[in-house]
Formats: sequence, structure tokens, C-alpha cells
Amino acid sequence: MGMIGNLKQISEETLDLIIKGEVDPEAVVFDEEEERLDLDKSWHAIHYLLNGSAWEGEPPLFNVIFGGQEVGEDLGYGKTRYLTKKEVQEVALTLVNITEEDLKERFDAAAMNELEIYPSNDWSSEEEVDYVLSYYASLKEYYMEAVRQGNAMLLFIS
Repeated sequence: MGMIGNLKQISEETLDLIIKGEVDPEAVVFDEEEERLDLDKSWHAIHYLLNGSAWEGEPPLFNVIFGGQEVGEDLGYGKTRYLTKKEVQEVALTLVNITEEDLKERFDAAAMNELEIYPSNDWSSEEEVDYVLSYYASLKEYYMEAVRQGNAMLLFIS
């Protein structure tokens, strides 16, 4: 099974209710009526390729996967985090300039293996590169769609 990265667009109004404690973020996160983006196990590699670090980084690139403010209870792999509409816009404006080819050039199998980037034990396969890049394309489009809709974002690992 493993750790699955997820993003879920929400309205600013819903985010305000979550922040005020009037809506349980877990109920929103696991509401099957609303779509979310499942990054499978690619989330850690995407973070590394964007930030050049296993766990660190600076906004807005850090915010893509690990950013935001924590809210609610621990879901097993940490709490849900949220990005405001403004933070989502900052992320999207940065991602629009980072192509899949840019990430492919940053792919360093030896460094990723040494840093134990989840989930692979061996990042040297071309299939691993393609796997991550396909999820990056989906993630980038999801952030762009959030901007078009004027949405905030929930980030969580399940």
C-alpha cells in the first residue's frame, strides 16, 4: 500500500470554516463526492526534483507538496495542511515555468538513492523517471485548475 500523496481543491469559504473549526478537515479530505488528485507514491520525488532536497525547500516550491499550515488531527502520516488561494496562485505561477524536461534534467538517481527518496530503492530506471514525470504533469494541471477556479488547496498523505 504505502504512503500516497493527495491534493484537494477547496473553496476559500470551506477553508475559512475549516480554520474556524466549524468543519472537520478529515470529512472534507475523505469526501468521495469531491475529486482529489492522487499522486500515488511520486510525491517525495516531485518534492526533491523541485527543491533539490529530500525534506527542505523555500516557498513557493516547498509549498507544492509539504507547504501550508497544519489543521485537524493526524491522519496517520501527519496532519492535513492547507494552502490559501494566494499561496496556490504563487505555486501555480512558479510551476508554469518548470517543464517535465526541466525535472528530467534534475533527475539524479545516485543522489535520490542516497537520500532514500520514497518509494524507490533504485531510481536508475527510465520507468521511474517516466512515472514521476507523469504525476508531475497532473499535479501542475491541478494547480492551474485551482487558480482558474479561485480555490485553496488541502495537502495530505494517506
